[in-house]
Amino acid sequence: MNSLGTPGLPKSEPAKAPRLTGVDPALFARHNGPCYRTPNDLQATPDGALRFLIVGGCLAQPFPEIAARINKTFHGDFVLLNNFDAFPEMPSDQASAHYDFQIIHIPLRTILGNAYFDLPDDDAAHEEFLRQTQDYLALYLSNALKLNTEHKLPSFVLGFLVPQQDPMGRFRPRYDKRNFMHFVELLNMFLAAEVAKRENVHFVDSDQIANSIGKKACQDDMVWSFSHGTTLSDGDHAYDLNRLQPPAPMHEHYAARWMEFFEATMHEILAMHRTLKQQDTVKLVAVDLDDTLWRGVAAEGSLGILEGWPMGFMEALLYLKKRGILLAIISKNDEQFIVSNWNKIVQGRIALTDFAVRKINFRSKAENLKEILHEVNLRPQNVVMVDDNPVERASIQAGVPGVRVLGRHLYYLKRILLWSPETQQCVLTTESRRKTEMVQAQLQRESVRKTLSQGEFLQTLNLRVSIGVMHDTKDLNMSRALELFNKTNQFNTTGARYTLEQCHEHFQAGWQLYVIQAEDRFTQYGLIGAAWVHHHCIHHVVMSCRALGLGIEDAFLATLAQHLDRHESSMMLGHLQPTEANLACRPFYSRNGFVQAENNPCLWSRLVRPLLVVPSHISLAPPTNQGAPEPSEPVRQRDSTVAFDYPEEDELLELEPAPDEELVLGELEELK
Repeated sequence: MNSLGTPGLPKSEPAKAPRLTGVDPALFARHNGPCYRTPNDLQATPDGALRFLIVGGCLAQPFPEIAARINKTFHGDFVLLNNFDAFPEMPSDQASAHYDFQIIHIPLRTILGNAYFDLPDDDAAHEEFLRQTQDYLALYLSNALKLNTEHKLPSFVLGFLVPQQDPMGRFRPRYDKRNFMHFVELLNMFLAAEVAKRENVHFVDSDQIANSIGKKACQDDMVWSFSHGTTLSDGDHAYDLNRLQPPAPMHEHYAARWMEFFEATMHEILAMHRTLKQQDTVKLVAVDLDDTLWRGVAAEGSLGILEGWPMGFMEALLYLKKRGILLAIISKNDEQFIVSNWNKIVQGRIALTDFAVRKINFRSKAENLKEILHEVNLRPQNVVMVDDNPVERASIQAGVPGVRVLGRHLYYLKRILLWSPETQQCVLTTESRRKTEMVQAQLQRESVRKTLSQGEFLQTLNLRVSIGVMHDTKDLNMSRALELFNKTNQFNTTGARYTLEQCHEHFQAGWQLYVIQAEDRFTQYGLIGAAWVHHHCIHHVVMSCRALGLGIEDAFLATLAQHLDRHESSMMLGHLQPTEANLACRPFYSRNGFVQAENNPCLWSRLVRPLLVVPSHISLAPPTNQGAPEPSEPVRQRDSTVAFDYPEEDELLELEPAPDEELVLGELEELK
């Protein structure tokens, strides 16, 4: 009997310890250098050229040079804003089109001066000075964020470096406003709160970056004035060369890693920018079990302790689940044995129900992964597989091209999975928090589908759909809608991605953003669809893979058509640009009576009348947004016995590439 109380294989003689080899220097440098906090192991798409603006004091000045070292196509422009100078005027087209983002550095000396060190040693004086300093900080921030206020330019605000020790000594109460360390921490808390109030503005924790590198190697508070608050440098060494005993440069007195601090900060900002763009997003992490989720082989009774990296790995998986990333098990094991002994093996650290889907059998792992992708409607490019066996990793990569694999270096797993920009989100939506529950309900729904005809299945769903309209980026649904546009691939009529800045520009131009929510007898799916509409033209539609095959997109089209009819529009237009992944939405317009334009295969049109009708199995619930179009008469419905078919991969059509945007808009005007 093994440690689980079940028969195991006969024990063999203890194996000799394998010969250990050192870590490859390049691997060590990659995981211990400026990218330590921002692992790039999951990055599949190389960074393209970008241009950014630097606004602030002297700490920010090196960033353009640092960025160019990281990537020659990165270009930064520096604007000195030391005191409370007015932000320089900049043409609006340059601000909105020229820059991908801006970095804001607020000099500590500008808002603090030297008055702090002259304060009487009482709490009331420090409290009042804190309030005044916060007012100055808010004023500087508002001035520096002019481009964000006017154009929603993505902005990254650097926090202050907290001194390494309080100048009054070690016995000063640590969390007291009279302790300068804590005073700066309170300024950081205030700054982060002010940043959180603004759209498309994000706080960068510079102090934690310095901590990761080692403050003694990059911070200047042990040499320069406390209010200077920047990094060590050799900048003023030339002024000391005429002394009787000229000193050696600063970098010879201290471990010189201040350039690494600038690089690490730049990588932090680039990682945040990648997350905002939702580039190479991970949607599912599949894991092997033996020697991957835990030490040893469970069925052989050779389990090791959970303490150490296994507990850390399980913890990482649970945090990924909270972020909305699906978990899956793919393991060559006896499923009954694993299920029966699960709690004994993992000791309550993670539950089987935390995994949205599992394939525990002795089939090919690549085939199991393909099945999972089909069941949850995901692409290989959105999946990470973790397996300790190099043969299995190679087999998965060969059998399911596009899947990213991990498992060779187990001591990096937790950091890669939690710190990589590809597994992070800017905003955690309700749909993300409930993703596992919703997918499990989807799998249950699909199981029922197999036992009924299509018509019977749809009629038993009790499907309720709500359609609303958004008019600005402050809407509560904006984060989820943006997430859908930037993550959805299969039902995505153009493949376009958006920044909040671009959404703001669309709203300013009079576009409307329709959002679609749904629920059925299995679960609430939340916001599962979104569409950009301008006048009577549908520019872009996305639909979550969880909603495919239910006719929800047709219900949206029918609702919009009836809304246009009430406003005396006679024509509907749609834009459909084929991509490698959007096979599911190719028939969207054609099956609803739209005709493809002869001179532009990406443009579709139909007369509003005869009116499209909502499928009979769908009930339209009152819209959740005030601006949604409410029907003045009952919405027309059609019979739902016809299946909603989606083409298979081998039906992919060769279509001409889409023209540029100006030409598209010109064609739309002609069709109008």
